[in-house]
Amino acid sequence: MNIAETPPTERRRKALQAIKELGRQRSDHAVLRVRCPKSHTVAAVYKTEEGPVVVCGVGPGGHGSRDREANNRGNDSLDDKFIDTVEATQFEDDELPAGCGCGPRTLSRKKLQAAVAGHEHVVTLT
Repeated sequence: MNIAETPPTERRRKALQAIKELGRQRSDHAVLRVRCPKSHTVAAVYKTEEGPVVVCGVGPGGHGSRDREANNRGNDSLDDKFIDTVEATQFEDDELPAGCGCGPRTLSRKKLQAAVAGHEHVVTLT
């Protein structure tokens, strides 16, 4: 995908489709996980055909793999996630909305790109 020529809404649609194509075992394709100081998962970056795609939780949710949302979909639902490519145009904000059980957060695209390039597997926010 040519990021410079793709409108943000189209880019996010393609990123969502790329994540869906990874299937239920998308965790096998994770290259980076972002956690808060209490070890809640805030976001993950996946290797997809569209390039690195970030999936961010956007609010308080479960605190572990066995927690279930009220809708019984568990952690597999993408409905309440912010999904976008890690790369964006120079005219877009560097910050991405995210959150966990501790509350709302923001993530930096540049820091995510550096962590992926540095082959980090887990980043803990401070």
